[in-house]
Amino acid sequence: MNNLKINTAKMSILLIMSTVFLISLVNAEQLETNYSSISYGVLSQEAVDDIRLSVISKSDALIISDQTTGKATGKTREEIQALKEALLDTSRLAPLTSRSYAPEFSIYTAFTALYDDFDRDGYYQTLSVVFDADIDSYDGNDLSEVYALLYLSENGGPWLHYYTTDNFLIHSDSDTDEYEVVTTFLEGYHPGHYDLLIDLYQAGNPNIVASFSSDDSAALYALPLESDDYDQVYVESTYIHHAGSLSALLLILLLLPLAVRLFPATLRGNR
Repeated sequence: MNNLKINTAKMSILLIMSTVFLISLVNAEQLETNYSSISYGVLSQEAVDDIRLSVISKSDALIISDQTTGKATGKTREEIQALKEALLDTSRLAPLTSRSYAPEFSIYTAFTALYDDFDRDGYYQTLSVVFDADIDSYDGNDLSEVYALLYLSENGGPWLHYYTTDNFLIHSDSDTDEYEVVTTFLEGYHPGHYDLLIDLYQAGNPNIVASFSSDDSAALYALPLESDDYDQVYVESTYIHHAGSLSALLLILLLLPLAVRLFPATLRGNR
């Protein structure tokens, strides 16, 4: 009879340990970073406040993530450029210009704004960046179709792609073609300080034609960001926004008293 109790107790303990192990594996998978964000990008003069605010408020109508639409890949800057070079088909590459010279591009300036810090910890989940891309023109009448890739680097880490704009037209050094991207980070960005980089491409050309980053402006340096899943909200001392992962510990606390009651001699030691 004692042997039966001992064997049963061992099996119960083994079951508890196996369950804890499996839950730990699930929790480890949950710790893997899955980036998710929603963005609104448009020429600043065409920006619609209602749409901008709906991004900031995470409207259901705009809940399709940038990752789902392919606007954000999470790839490093080096990986992106390697892919562009690998896909280059020189026979289909359109001429850069009909003139006898190739235009030179620059990003004249960029600035940022931060929104949404619900837990008031100093980290924001919504970022707006506005930048002005120019053509270094001889006569002030150059037009070009361009697009930009935006990257974030956390604490000096690799540049990770978080958004690609649509194609848009720029006119020489005009400031009426500023482009704005508003992004709300939903998942995967834990609280930290992020630098921002903008790579500009001419449509049809896989090579970067201009860049602008935190090295060029303090407005893109050490941005205090976090995603919505870290923007924790407490009400009446109750954590209501995002549940932590304490399943294994709770399981042990719940099952241990039961095991002690069922097998006191085995778990407390025979006397």
